[in-house]
Amino acid sequence: MDTKRVMTETLEDLVDKELKQFIWQLCNGVTAGLEPIPRAKLQTSDREDVVDCVVKHYPDDAGKITVQALRNMKQNELAKRLQIKLQEGQQPVQEVTRSAPESMDLQPIQSDWHRPCNIAACSQEFKDRLLTQERKDVYIPTSRSQRKGLALLITNIAFDHSSNRNGAEKDEENIEWLLRALGYSVEKHRNLSGKAISEAVKNFSKHSGHRDSDSTFVVMMSHGKRIENKDAILGVHYHTNNTGDVFFVEDIFSHLNSVNCPALIEKPKVILVQACRGRDVGGVYVSDSAFESDSWVHKEKDFVCFMSTLPDVYAYRDPANGSFFINYIVDVFSTSAYKYDIMEMFRRVASRMENDPRFIHEQQILPCIERTTLVRKFYLFPGL
Repeated sequence: MDTKRVMTETLEDLVDKELKQFIWQLCNGVTAGLEPIPRAKLQTSDREDVVDCVVKHYPDDAGKITVQALRNMKQNELAKRLQIKLQEGQQPVQEVTRSAPESMDLQPIQSDWHRPCNIAACSQEFKDRLLTQERKDVYIPTSRSQRKGLALLITNIAFDHSSNRNGAEKDEENIEWLLRALGYSVEKHRNLSGKAISEAVKNFSKHSGHRDSDSTFVVMMSHGKRIENKDAILGVHYHTNNTGDVFFVEDIFSHLNSVNCPALIEKPKVILVQACRGRDVGGVYVSDSAFESDSWVHKEKDFVCFMSTLPDVYAYRDPANGSFFINYIVDVFSTSAYKYDIMEMFRRVASRMENDPRFIHEQQILPCIERTTLVRKFYLFPGL
């Protein structure tokens, strides 16, 4: 898609007086914290020159900033048309009917589930109202960057001595789609050793892009086990004679904490882990009786870790369609992120999985929230 052309065509609908108002927005900062464009660079009435200047000054977010400037001018219809055109060339995002029955939201997914075609978009009105009425209770997006941030995705599929994780390719495809649709830039790795996983997470923690982000995701999918009561992600070379080829989940927290990743202080850090945590089947028969600053900060805060199963329990995966945990996350986030914070979505994943008829008798599975230090509500605001 030619973003410049679409933006220029939109500005053609403004009369000269309105174009001056648009330029005034750019010179005075479209939103709080956004660096304005120097007035000297916008001494023109040529719409193509204005667009060139916006794209040069905001190379990653020119379209979004133009939409916001139009909204500030009460040119809401024009802003909506531009937003739709910009989205047509990006991840599929669409507005959805907000009147779907609540009970339908909590139904288990079907055995023939497929990833939704679109992610339901949040309305600007909902976002503005929420950030106004609940400002102290919500993680505020980084307005100057107009973007979500970075995501790290590590998927181990092929192992030297263990069974391959058939279906994990589908998980990788689905979760990458979801993260990109939510606005994250995804750094992807596949088939790593334990040491390589550690290096990838460490390097990710040093990424300069975190400074301008408002949150981050780390997703790990592999074989796993409990070692001395700690969750371990198995590297692709793991074997009874090479038991050191592991990465401990707790090390993610160490790499991304306030000491080692100050750029993510006061920003949500979401960790998703699809891996076994032991060899138990999960079910049991029970009888009737029975932020960077000079000031002091918390060493570790604003984390949430959602794991595919309880400690010591298997995680289940369909060899054709991928893991149930990832399927549910993609489905819930795609349909509900426009109105719910992340903790409520995790609850809905767990609630739906609890009622899934495919998990019967001893083969039970229930995801688990671990080591959570979120102190406010974290909304993803898809589409904005």
